[in-house]
Amino acid sequence: MRNYIIGIDIGGTSIKFGKFDLEGNLLDKWTIPTNKENLGESILTDIARSISENQALNTIKGIGFGVPGPVKHDVVISCVNLGWGRKHIVDEFKAIINDPEIKVKAANDATIAAAGEMYKGIARGYKNVALFTIGTGVGGGIIVNKALVEGVNGVGGELGHIPVDFKHNFKCNCGNLGCLETVASATGIINIAKENLRKSKAKSLLRRFNTFSAKKVIDYAKEGDFIAKKSLEESMRYLAQAMAAITYTIDPEIIVIGGGVSNAGPYIIELIEKYYYEMVKPFITQANFAIATLGNEAGIYGCCYLVK
Repeated sequence: MRNYIIGIDIGGTSIKFGKFDLEGNLLDKWTIPTNKENLGESILTDIARSISENQALNTIKGIGFGVPGPVKHDVVISCVNLGWGRKHIVDEFKAIINDPEIKVKAANDATIAAAGEMYKGIARGYKNVALFTIGTGVGGGIIVNKALVEGVNGVGGELGHIPVDFKHNFKCNCGNLGCLETVASATGIINIAKENLRKSKAKSLLRRFNTFSAKKVIDYAKEGDFIAKKSLEESMRYLAQAMAAITYTIDPEIIVIGGGVSNAGPYIIELIEKYYYEMVKPFITQANFAIATLGNEAGIYGCCYLVK
């Protein structure tokens, strides 16, 4: 009997696996390191081997992949973090496992995380969801009527690259200027705080450090430190701007915030709301913001949903 679904969240450092029953209950999970040597040529083989070591292939109904790059119709458009260019990941993996009865699907990892939160997380019960993951960069995922949005070129939901900043000219890893993640990610918060320290003579606890984290900026902002608070508010204004743009595009039922910065909880949401409602009035006076609940497991849950 084929009673299991395997969800696989491929990251630049590690690959997360989740074993689910057909009802979407997580039964087991494990990780392996991501081998990016030779442009990641062994990644799919490593994944197939790990699955076989943990579960007999003839008991698996489906396998879902979350990939850190644009994906369109199960084809990876580009994935620089893994060394992949255009890659027919599903066809290649099917050839490796050589079991035509196993359904295999793939999608962008942040979109998959949004699906996971809708399936088993904080957005459960909603059909239209926008997810912003605020970590080193800004990831994003959009779900409309329970369907994952990929777009014509596979970049639907790449919310971190919405152009919002025409002031700082911080360069994004994509090569462009003004992307949301240059000013609203953990890196972006640090970027803005450092610039404010250079331009202002105001006292700040941040001046004690040659380098500091976004968490340090957030902690000091909570304590009322002028530079930290000013910097964090500026970052959250940019984030609110992107959220307003998404609202005017798909008008989601819920906007979910994940990633490391979301650990600041209600404080971050309060700052976002402060600017968000200024941008969406008079049309919207009450929106639904929430902190993601599945954490690092959102991806594997989303992969399970993708297969189901």
